[in-house]
Amino acid sequence: MDPYFKKEIKFYYNKRELIFRVSQSLFSSQDVDLGTRHLLKTIADLPPKKCEKILDMGCGYGPIGISLKTVYPSSEIHMTDKDALALDYSSQNLEINNISGVKIYASLGYDGVAEKDFDLIVSNIPAKVGDKVLTHMLKDSRFYLRPGGQMAIVVIDAIGDYVTKELNDPTIKVLFTKRWPGYLVFFYEFLPTADLHVAQSAQAFGSGIYDRGKQIITREGMSFSIKTTYNLPEFDTLSYETDVLLDSLKILKGKKLNNVLVFNSGQGYIPVFISKIIDIGKIYLVDRDMQALELSEENLLSNGYPVNNILLAHQVGISFLNRETIDCILGVLDEDDNSDVYAMLLREAAGQISTSGVIFFAAGSTAITRLENLLHKEKLLQIVGRKRSKGKSVLVMKRKAQ
Repeated sequence: MDPYFKKEIKFYYNKRELIFRVSQSLFSSQDVDLGTRHLLKTIADLPPKKCEKILDMGCGYGPIGISLKTVYPSSEIHMTDKDALALDYSSQNLEINNISGVKIYASLGYDGVAEKDFDLIVSNIPAKVGDKVLTHMLKDSRFYLRPGGQMAIVVIDAIGDYVTKELNDPTIKVLFTKRWPGYLVFFYEFLPTADLHVAQSAQAFGSGIYDRGKQIITREGMSFSIKTTYNLPEFDTLSYETDVLLDSLKILKGKKLNNVLVFNSGQGYIPVFISKIIDIGKIYLVDRDMQALELSEENLLSNGYPVNNILLAHQVGISFLNRETIDCILGVLDEDDNSDVYAMLLREAAGQISTSGVIFFAAGSTAITRLENLLHKEKLLQIVGRKRSKGKSVLVMKRKAQ
């Protein structure tokens, strides 16, 4: 069973009924959202000049890309997202709708997109990415469109004025704009300009457009700096879950471990802190969110941890593919997930931890109590400690003695 699954929804487009499996952990899990519906209706009413190759950027569980494939069955469609769970559900939804000829892969914005000859790029652009990232998503599409290719986007009204201002650019021709209550749809293309000199950054993330600031963390008599970015939590202060987890890790201070696995690393506070207090051979970073992985790796490197000792896994769950036993597994459970997901992660951790290894799970105290009950029922692990603070808890576990 899939612990992330919420329900199936029906969506009618191009005289066809589509079925979408959705997860509570993904955007628009109740139904296909109004913004997506407005964008798809506009594309149907004002079809682009050419649609042999389409990029659906930030595809979620797939409603835009899959719907367009029903209209343009011979087209080559690319669907990208930074969330591994979104890619997983997009793949499932292609299969249950019997649709093929679609490429699905991970990308943070355009950074993972290798091809640059799309006829159409479509996106339901999120609002809380920061102005620099928003401008990048709006304007750097020029590097991925063929001459004459079009951009079709929907945004919420809160950023509509900013988007309108950015598209008021002499190199951009806005083809269509329409406002609905709460939403705006824009179609536009880039004009061929002989004297236009625009340099494309090799990787937008590396160029710093996601950067939000730096945080100086002082613990255990030491200080370290963490770069923070937009679109990830804890950009200005630690959550109570992270705070209580870091306090719990003091029991490891001075130890030497072959490997440590950190999941849901966020801005990177946890992997950097543990790399400072113990001697670690390798750090495995496991996360659904590609941005969290890249930022955590960058923060480890900037704090002196060697690049060859960092291994990244962009995936759902924490079962690392090489199946190596791990000496320490730790992370903060995502509050958007349900208790079935927490139970899955606990079972996966129990299957990977070494004989003398230790596991730290941080979450709200109610969720930790449920995990305690699961452990007592299934006898997966031995509880060696629990720390509580401000309604949050850390559960410390190890293998049961044989």
